[in-house]
Amino acid sequence: MTSFKDLGLTPDIQLAIDELGFTEPTPIQEEGVPRLLAGHDVIGQAQTGTGKTAAFGLPMLQYLDPANDEVQAVVLTPTRELCIQVTQALRSYAEHLDVEIVAVFGGAPIKSQQAQLRSGAHVVVATVGRMKDLISRRSLVMTAARFVVLDEADEMLDLGFLEDVEKILRMCPSGRQTALFSATMPPPIQKLADTFMYDPIMISITPEELTVDKISQAYVEVSNRDKTEKLIEILKAEDPEQAILFCRTKIGATRLDRDLRNRGLDVKALHGDLSQGSRDGVMIAFKGHRVKLLVATDIAARGLDVDHVTHIINYDLPNSSDTYVHRIGRTGRAGRTGRAITFVTPEQKKDLEQIKRDVKTSITSWESPEERIEHAPPPRRRPRRSEEEAPDQKPEDVETPAKEDAKSEASSSEVPEVGDGQTKLFINRGRRSGIEEEDLRWALKEGAVLEDTSISNVRVLDRFSFVELDTDKAERTVEFLDGTKLKGSEIRVEVARK
Repeated sequence: MTSFKDLGLTPDIQLAIDELGFTEPTPIQEEGVPRLLAGHDVIGQAQTGTGKTAAFGLPMLQYLDPANDEVQAVVLTPTRELCIQVTQALRSYAEHLDVEIVAVFGGAPIKSQQAQLRSGAHVVVATVGRMKDLISRRSLVMTAARFVVLDEADEMLDLGFLEDVEKILRMCPSGRQTALFSATMPPPIQKLADTFMYDPIMISITPEELTVDKISQAYVEVSNRDKTEKLIEILKAEDPEQAILFCRTKIGATRLDRDLRNRGLDVKALHGDLSQGSRDGVMIAFKGHRVKLLVATDIAARGLDVDHVTHIINYDLPNSSDTYVHRIGRTGRAGRTGRAITFVTPEQKKDLEQIKRDVKTSITSWESPEERIEHAPPPRRRPRRSEEEAPDQKPEDVETPAKEDAKSEASSSEVPEVGDGQTKLFINRGRRSGIEEEDLRWALKEGAVLEDTSISNVRVLDRFSFVELDTDKAERTVEFLDGTKLKGSEIRVEVARK
């Protein structure tokens, strides 16, 4: 397994990487960093969340000459949100370097940005419009910019910025090194690369390689007329911690936002018709966990990276398989599981089948959490002790999954004693999987049909949990719950051994 230490980074950059806790590069970093360090032009086809900022940022920082106060590197971004996000990341990577990284974007006073540039900037991260404006005012000179990055190029195309991007590239030195990153590669972006890049190396992190295995995927067949009612039913059943509801158009997003607000739901909209200040407010509120539901268009949601999104709902079917993967990849972040639900009209079933073939994934018909528990496959039969133990082996000597998983935590968390007539069950999920005590009590009551009086104790630890209940209910509880899903995670349930 490649580590960051194998990529040839300087000690100061490696120190910052170590302090950030990065050990193993992502695929786009493992392939992109060495090639950019070697001086090649690179095209990276990769979605948000694959680590592409570090893939171009680390080689860029290593390339800089701190003694030269000219602008040596430029990163072009389509939106203010992405501009800020990239700047924050680059500054963290450059913690131990004597370089200045300046962000310039619309919606902020241009005079203060001009002052920052006059003070010296080695790297400029910019939105297309503001960079063009600063160049026209001669506040930004590109003659020394020999490292240029186009981030989220397909969104620049969607926003109509491609002509401006071409003008900016023509102002950069012809001997520059160029990196282009894009979730998709439509013909205009390919033409841009052919025109302005020199013998680029293509790195493609395809949908099949993206982490969708932790995302439970389902579809709902519904007519356009009934979509809003069905959405409200699903939101009530799924009860997401946070969810993004994707619409195809700004008009559709505005309409859905209004309809959900009228029903009293906690929702905000994010689309291109909002002012920059309004968009910033929505982003801050959603990232701060103060809004539960976000109605968004694909373009507006670019650069939105929130760990606690538990559900993605494709209210409108995406128009491509790449867009589908890009959308659902916004859940299941930071090692968590996620759930993606896609609405399709009867006429769109063939389009859904194409997505399933392209992404090579299973998308099943939606069931409520109660139905998923009821229809879950029965647990595997466990061998009797006589089948799994040697004749001279004592029951407590058998190494169970529960014992293996619990070893590291057992030293700091004593397992409580069980009272008479009570049996302790082990569940292989805990707080890391987003599971709380009320979740387990709900599963016990709804899935195993237990009364509160049968449950004497529930204890949720970091990586697993214990439940104590009436002994005569234990076997039935294991049978009903083992192998089902809770909060998007498959749970294993077994009788705990001392």
